[in-house]
Amino acid sequence: MSFASRYRGSELTIMVKLISIFGVVEACQMHELFSHLGDKQYSKIMSRLHQEGMLYTLPDAEHLASNRLSVNKVNWDDSVASFWALISIKDSIQDFCAGEMPAILTVSTGEFDCDIIPVNDKALALINDTCFELPSNVRRLLVVRSFDAAAGIERRFRNDFVIVVGKDGVTGSYEL
Repeated sequence: MSFASRYRGSELTIMVKLISIFGVVEACQMHELFSHLGDKQYSKIMSRLHQEGMLYTLPDAEHLASNRLSVNKVNWDDSVASFWALISIKDSIQDFCAGEMPAILTVSTGEFDCDIIPVNDKALALINDTCFELPSNVRRLLVVRSFDAAAGIERRFRNDFVIVVGKDGVTGSYEL
């Protein structure tokens, strides 16, 4: 079942949940995730979110945030890159929730669970420390800006995937 058919009619709720988990995303990403909505319907939902104070558009008009405070607390690059990873698996999503550090999001696909984990210098030690605490059937989707950033990641025997993200989305995915 596709993302569109699974969440049709509850787009507003899903948008609020996602923006509160990620903190900051690009406006084009939200539009891409909900590409099944017509422009008029999408604009109506966005207007309602703004009116009710559940969505804040940054002055650059390219980023959306849950509120002004989250703009300063969130690592924008990690949030944006991780959201691209989410978009790349959107049709497999059955359910999702906020992840436990270092994961931003935990996604259930029915067949398996995935942790979407942004990789950066600060998080690398935590990523490596927690890698063997996860059940072996949980897939780690390790989000990087370049494949070289994956060099310091401690690898599990299976279910570790590197998702390479560029400016306009996922450019490749590889099993470690």
